[in-house]
Amino acid sequence: MSVLRTALYCRLSKDDMLQGDSESIKTQKAMLTQYAKEHGFLVVEVYVDDGWSGLNFQRPDFNRMLDDIEAGRIDVVITKDLSRLGRDHLKVGHFTEIYFPMKNVRYIAVNDGVDTANKNNDIAALKNVMNEFYSRDNSRKIRSSIRARAKAGLYRTSFNPIGYRKAPDNHNKLIVDTETAWIVRRIFELANAGMGAHKIAKTFREEQVPCPSWWLHSRGEKDYSERFENPENKYEWSHTVIRNIIANPLYLGHLVMCKTESIFKVNAVKKVPEAEQIRVDNTHEPLVTQELFDGANAKIESRRRDTTNDFVSPFAGLVKCGACGKALGLRYWGKDRNRVYVCTTYAHDTKACTDHRIYYEDLYKAVLSDIQYHAALAYEDREKAVALAVKMNDRADGNRGKSNENRLKQARKRYEEVTRLFDRLYEDSLSGRISNGNFTRLIDKYQSEQEQLLGQIDALEQALQEVKDNQTNAVKWADLMAEYAGIQELTAENLNLLIERIEVFDRTQTEAGTEQAIKICYRFGGYIGERRFLAKVLKHPCRKKTCPLKKGKGYEREKISFVS
Repeated sequence: MSVLRTALYCRLSKDDMLQGDSESIKTQKAMLTQYAKEHGFLVVEVYVDDGWSGLNFQRPDFNRMLDDIEAGRIDVVITKDLSRLGRDHLKVGHFTEIYFPMKNVRYIAVNDGVDTANKNNDIAALKNVMNEFYSRDNSRKIRSSIRARAKAGLYRTSFNPIGYRKAPDNHNKLIVDTETAWIVRRIFELANAGMGAHKIAKTFREEQVPCPSWWLHSRGEKDYSERFENPENKYEWSHTVIRNIIANPLYLGHLVMCKTESIFKVNAVKKVPEAEQIRVDNTHEPLVTQELFDGANAKIESRRRDTTNDFVSPFAGLVKCGACGKALGLRYWGKDRNRVYVCTTYAHDTKACTDHRIYYEDLYKAVLSDIQYHAALAYEDREKAVALAVKMNDRADGNRGKSNENRLKQARKRYEEVTRLFDRLYEDSLSGRISNGNFTRLIDKYQSEQEQLLGQIDALEQALQEVKDNQTNAVKWADLMAEYAGIQELTAENLNLLIERIEVFDRTQTEAGTEQAIKICYRFGGYIGERRFLAKVLKHPCRKKTCPLKKGKGYEREKISFVS
């Protein structure tokens, strides 16, 4: 009987720590080592993920174990129980019922009596569901704890809002930040004087007032290294930030918390209805008076166009310019007040971007059509949907992956050869078979090659990990899309759950007419969705006194026809 090469896998989350030493990594190791010894298993590696949730399968050592399985180095995987493997019953079931058997890997969960070498493992499915219920219950307890802290008036956000900082002796209490408080007060004063959010943002850029994200970055509260590689971005104020500050009762000394909540098992958040949000008054020193606050908000509100129907777009925050990357804002154009998304960069500086515009109705139809198509595909043919996601994320995925695997093998092989050459050189030097000059020259040569190989190996390993991450995310995307098969309506909730951003591109002239394209970046899936359609060219409203639009003369909009 051959010796079975065995991997011991241990995991501990922050929640598990509450159960004491019985769940500790040390206890798990000792238990699994003893079990392996008693049953004649050869332990070749111990994998440990300390502080990782069972719902997260992107754990460092878990993925390292999968890599070793792929390389054929492991015959058996042993955990203390099924929950150590994970607490998502669908994903755990995938590993125990599909992945491990396909790789000829035996899986054992000691305390649960699960052993894939045995046929009778019906208890495993029940255990998986119970473990997920545990996570759901724990999630509810955490949410309840958060709301309790909020009701107590405790500031619980990890970073400081501009104008405030956390008290040195109490990180749950805000105190005035003398370095930035003046910025907040000036925003309210300018707004109260009748200046709009766009004009305030422009004024701050011209006066080179540092923006809130720069303050967070400079104080080490948030990492914006990539953004502030360009020094000019230090003063890049957004009108949206200005509006949010003006509307925030925080600056009256009140806390409004629990505005959003995470969606279980999905890396996304949803907005909590205002009635369910928690507000606690007079928790800290105000920066503005009630009179100034009300005046500024009234002036900002008075500048908004009356929509007459209180329309709220479900695309809020998702639509971006395909050229400059900034947000597209919803506007009302022409006599008929058609809803149109326009590039906000171009609207305020025609030289900074191109004239990107799209009808709301066209955008709605295109996005709905794309979601319907991919949701139906994921529901009817999951494997095809996963393959599509992988392909779209990396069009050369298969070839590049195989190429990188071969290059990695060659690099590792050469690294081992160079290491052996080092040993021989030292032996030759000690025996006098090689001169000191040649020894030094060859050592320098092989050392330089070794360093290059290490860099190459690291880069190739990272590239292969990206490919694996793409595949994992593709599965998540397909599972999520399948849940929306038959979708007939777009809402803010389902759009934010499914989509990260929608990019709108400028129009191009084709034989068929004026063509426009949008690209959809799906959550987990990436840039899978792309729609092209023919549409009437939207002319910018003329500012001349003789403008026909001002006289009430509109233009007829042509119906679009989808190309793809």
